[in-house]
Amino acid sequence: MSMPVSRSRPALRYRTSEALLGAHLERLQQRHGMALWMITRIRDNAMWLLQVNDQHYGLKQGHCIEWERSYCIRMVERGAPCIVADTRENPVYQSAPINSNLQIGAYVGLPLLDSRDQLFGTLCALDPEAQPATLQDRLGELEHDAALISYTLEHALLDAQQQRLTTFIEHPDRCDDTGLPGAKGWQDIFQQEQDNCRNLGVTSAVMHLQAPHDADSLVIADSLAALLRDQDSVAHLGDNHFGILLTDTDDEKAASVAHRIRDALNAKRMLVRLQQEPLTPF
Repeated sequence: MSMPVSRSRPALRYRTSEALLGAHLERLQQRHGMALWMITRIRDNAMWLLQVNDQHYGLKQGHCIEWERSYCIRMVERGAPCIVADTRENPVYQSAPINSNLQIGAYVGLPLLDSRDQLFGTLCALDPEAQPATLQDRLGELEHDAALISYTLEHALLDAQQQRLTTFIEHPDRCDDTGLPGAKGWQDIFQQEQDNCRNLGVTSAVMHLQAPHDADSLVIADSLAALLRDQDSVAHLGDNHFGILLTDTDDEKAASVAHRIRDALNAKRMLVRLQQEPLTPF
């Protein structure tokens, strides 16, 4: 039996992991100060900014910072302190090239780990002015925050994987000939993955396949299904034009898949055109 809930105001709820993480950064800023708080993902020698609460530097979601120039690489790879209330007192951070771009008087940085305990990114805070020395006493609390953020990101990635599969299988727009999602389904699949790239730092690849007009579209669909992974998606856009989404895939891996697709269809006497493009975080 469900019990009614009587409250003077509605219970606080977050409908998405992005909203939860954004609110978490706002609370961190309120509790600890610092002009900039951000959640980053490390990919391709860059720190992609996934969530940002910035009151000074003008950084936004989608910006990236070169990993080698950052403070965070010194925290992760050189064991430099996670909290520095006055960066002028730390020669490791004073020598960081990013100082030529940003005025940094105080720094907070903690690693964010994935489900295999590998580096995902960082929880990072900067301020142009030095902060009270008591900032360094908050390491334990901030380590707890970083662990919560890591957990949230891990489950957001799992949710994204499930949502991809659900959209591909259950989207109401279906091609009558192949049973695959149609043009509207492809549009929604593409937009969903763009959101994953922006919010989670995922890097995927998109391919467009054009087969001869007289080719059997069902044979093409079956061939693609045999070559693609469960987390990938394919849609029939009409007239033997197929859209293919390869999730969490770089250019090299996508090129390898493209070769396999061409070889498989060429063996069935179908010469196809394939165009490949990355779907990067921003």
